[in-house]
Amino acid sequence: MGYGTAIGSKFEPCDIKKVQSPYSEFGGFIRKKSIIATVKSVQVVSFHGYNGQPFKSKEKLVAHVEAVLAVLSPGPALFAGDFNTWSREHLLAVKRPLEEVGFSLAYSWPYPGRDHALDHAFTRGVKIIESRHYSCESDHRGAILELEVEGVM
Repeated sequence: MGYGTAIGSKFEPCDIKKVQSPYSEFGGFIRKKSIIATVKSVQVVSFHGYNGQPFKSKEKLVAHVEAVLAVLSPGPALFAGDFNTWSREHLLAVKRPLEEVGFSLAYSWPYPGRDHALDHAFTRGVKIIESRHYSCESDHRGAILELEVEGVM
C-alpha cells in the first residue's frame, strides 16, 4: 500500500487509513507515515514517528502522535511502532497524550546499539499476553504481539 509500515494479523484487517506526520523531515521532502487498521474490534496503529533529524524535536513528534490519535475512535486499540524516542524526555513527551486517552505503555523492544528503546507498544482495552521481537531487514527489530481484548473471554 506504500504506507511504509506494516500490520500482520491472523485475521483480515479492514478500515485501513494512512496518517502522515504534520511535519516533514529535515529537507522538507519526507513525511513519516502511520497506518491504522481495525482487526476484529481492535484498532491497530503501526506508527513510524517523526524523527526530526538533526534537531529531534519532541514537539513535532508529539504532534504526529496527536494526529494519529485524532483519527482513532474510542475503544480497544494497540498503538505500536517506531516512536523515535531518542531520549527519556522523548518517551515521556509521547506518553502524555497517549495516557490522556487511556493508553498505557505495555512493551518496548531494543534498537541495536542503543541504550534507549525507540520502539514501543501502547495498549488501551487490550492486554499483551505474549510478546517477542526479532531481527529483520530493517534497521529496527520487528515485534510479534499476541493480544487479548480485556473483559472478553
